[in-house]
Amino acid sequence: MAKNIIDYLLSSRLWALLTKEFREILRNKYLLFLMIFPPVIQLLILGGSLDPQVRNLSLGTVDHSNSSPSRELIASLLTGKVFEKAKVVKSEEELSSALERGKLAVGLVIPARFVSDLKQGVPAQVQVLVDGADAYSAGVASSFLLQTLSRFEANGLVRDNPNKVILGDVDSVIEAKMNILYNPDQLSSWYFVPGVLGAALTLTATLVASATILKERENGTIEQLLMTPAEPWEILLAKIIPLVAFLLADVCLAIGAAHLIFALPFRGSFLLFMIASALYAFVGIGFGMLLGSLCSSQRQAQLASFFINIPMILLSGTVVPFDTMPAAMQVLAMFDPLRYYTIIARGVILKGATFEMLWVDLALLVVFASLLLWISANRFRRQMT
Repeated sequence: MAKNIIDYLLSSRLWALLTKEFREILRNKYLLFLMIFPPVIQLLILGGSLDPQVRNLSLGTVDHSNSSPSRELIASLLTGKVFEKAKVVKSEEELSSALERGKLAVGLVIPARFVSDLKQGVPAQVQVLVDGADAYSAGVASSFLLQTLSRFEANGLVRDNPNKVILGDVDSVIEAKMNILYNPDQLSSWYFVPGVLGAALTLTATLVASATILKERENGTIEQLLMTPAEPWEILLAKIIPLVAFLLADVCLAIGAAHLIFALPFRGSFLLFMIASALYAFVGIGFGMLLGSLCSSQRQAQLASFFINIPMILLSGTVVPFDTMPAAMQVLAMFDPLRYYTIIARGVILKGATFEMLWVDLALLVVFASLLLWISANRFRRQMT
């Protein structure tokens, strides 16, 4: 029976159309390049460059105290990765000028009475100046500074003082033991690569699908398709299946490159991941075919795709965490199919999530893919009749 099914498939009009589409794609060097190289390059570049962690900020210090405790305080600020090194500045005026010109991100002024205040048991005041032009970096730097200064104040001992004045209560009834799951080294590439993969899949599927449809129209071969005995759904399916096959091969290539370059683990089911990737490939192709039916040229479709792709990427949580978005943007992101693919990809790759954990997101991808393909198929059918 299986042999009969294979023989029927090989002799069908759909197989002839599939063979024709595969040959067209393999002959078109532009489409091959667009499907293979940009997604992998985008994944490697963005996966390595996007980093939410703030590190290596420039710190300037004006130390009027010039004492062992003041140097100890400055050294404590350099223990983490937030500040690269401390630049010694002579005066407050020079510090303000450096902050204004963007040469420094944070400035710290330690007064001359710093040690005497510690010895007297009163809080020693310091001045912190933060460049707030980069709001995110400023917030992280301010939080790190306050935590470090608080710890120094709570545990700070004036080593030169035989009485060793303790500022604050250092005893605690809580002992915290922290375990960081799934990404213990907090590598940003592990977080960004699954999302960037979805973004690259979006861009490639949209552009290639729209170019495939518009190429038929620009070359005048769509009229020849009208004269074939094939049904419109067969012609449409013959255009979709090869694109999905090439896109899935592209996904495998990108995941392999990410594993080699970033040591990205793969903890879940590869089959589940490929099913989700295939569903999202249908979503991207649906968008592309819809653009191909609405636009009159490939250049127009490429420009129009930016109005779809960029908002989808920004709302998906690929670059900006979903929880940090305003409430209105979170509601809008609910209608973004890339968001659900990103959740699935990160869940399967990093956490080893199963179908039972991700079936809702998979179901939503099915809904998006079905809806977009139905709309684009109807428009394509009208153009075929």
